[in-house]
Amino acid sequence: MDKPKPENFRATSQPDIRQAADNTQLRDEAAETAALVETVRKARRGDEDAQRTLIINYQHRIAGFIYNIVNHAAPVEDLAQIVFIKMIRALPNLDQPVQFEPWLFRLARNAAIDHIRKERWQKFFTPIETEDYVLDIPDKNTGVSTEELDTLNHALSKLKPKDRALIALAQEGRTQDEMAAITGITAAALKARLHRARQQLKEYYEHTDQPDK
Repeated sequence: MDKPKPENFRATSQPDIRQAADNTQLRDEAAETAALVETVRKARRGDEDAQRTLIINYQHRIAGFIYNIVNHAAPVEDLAQIVFIKMIRALPNLDQPVQFEPWLFRLARNAAIDHIRKERWQKFFTPIETEDYVLDIPDKNTGVSTEELDTLNHALSKLKPKDRALIALAQEGRTQDEMAAITGITAAALKARLHRARQQLKEYYEHTDQPDK
C-alpha cells in the first residue's frame, strides 16, 4: 500500500525543471557579467593583475577572431598584441565596463581591417612576378579535407574585410545585437549585410576551382 504523500508534495513537471535550469543559467550569466565588470573596473584603475586576467581570458578568442578576418596565420599574434596594448591604453576611456566585450572585439575588428588595407597597399607596389603569397591553413582535425578548406579560405579571401568580419562574428556565435554593437551598424542593416555576405561566400565557394598553389 502506497504511503500517503505530504500535503505540500508536488510532482516536479518538465516545465518546472526547464524553468529551474533557465533560472540557474541566468544567475550564472549574471555572476559572470558582474565578475567581468569588476575586473574591467580594476583594470581601468591600472590594476596589472586585472589587466593580465582580461588578456588571458580573451587572448584565444581574439586571435581566432582576427584569423577569420585576415585569413592567414602569420600576422595574428602581432595583431592580437596590438589589440591588447590598445585595450590597456584605452580602458580609462571606456565609460561603461559592461560594454567591454563588444568594445574589445571592435578594437580587434578595426586592427584586422587596418592590417588588410595596409597589406593591399603594399601589394599594389609589389611586382607580380616576385610576389610569393601562401595561405596558411590551420592544423586542425575538422573532418574536412584540405582541398575543401583551401577552397573555403580562397572564397573567404574574395569577400570585403568588413564582410569577413561579419562572417567571423557569426562563426563565433554572436547574437545580432552583439554584432551590431561591435560593428557599429543597426541590427536591420547588419542582418541584410550578413545575409549578403553569406550569399556571396556561397557563390564564391561553389564557383571556385581549387586555388592555385
